[in-house]
Amino acid sequence: MLRWAVPSTYPPPAASVAHISRDTQLINIRRTQPYDVTLDDLALVVDSDVFPPDLGFTSRYLSQTLAQYQPKALLDMGCGTGYLALVSKKRGAPVVWALDVHEPAVACSRKNAERNGLTNVRVEQSDLFSAVDPGVKFDLIVFNQPYYPSTHEVIFGLGFDGGREIIERFMSEVPEYLAEGGALIMPFSDMAGPEHNPEPIVTSYGYTSREVFRTHDGTFTHMIYEFKKA
Repeated sequence: MLRWAVPSTYPPPAASVAHISRDTQLINIRRTQPYDVTLDDLALVVDSDVFPPDLGFTSRYLSQTLAQYQPKALLDMGCGTGYLALVSKKRGAPVVWALDVHEPAVACSRKNAERNGLTNVRVEQSDLFSAVDPGVKFDLIVFNQPYYPSTHEVIFGLGFDGGREIIERFMSEVPEYLAEGGALIMPFSDMAGPEHNPEPIVTSYGYTSREVFRTHDGTFTHMIYEFKKA
């Protein structure tokens, strides 16, 4: 999961019960790391200070959604443990990249690739697209972006602004790396509040939007968006 600097004077938003509960979960999970988990028949280690793909269901919803696609070249942006990149390679994607700015996540992804015999995944430490070779294009980019604001501290890449700054930077850079007709896949849960929905940001850059996944857990609605250049 990608990270960014938050000024010490930046005021967090009014804390909601759901956000405080999730932050407590995250803090408790970090105390248990490293640990092992199996997702989609992948044996994953979740190393210390690496975003846990088994938290909630967003990562698994993304994996389920990616199964609808047959990309030639896929990029997992903010890869964390490498789960989405590795499951895509396991399903037969010819070219798969996994990028994260956080060195422990990069090391964890490489470890998980080797553990699962999927060493033909390119894993790089990268500030967004900084490590991508010139001219490389992806027809599918999945970005499990931070989408709800932290109420306690910057943890696992979740800051106080609900991901707005990193999404804006991502959208300013992505045209150079998205193939003609390619798609962006990004999640959202209304637990975060409508002001943190990535859809208005992405569509403001001239992309069309459609929901490719939606579910309701009895309290909150969770969705996955597909964005394409209009």
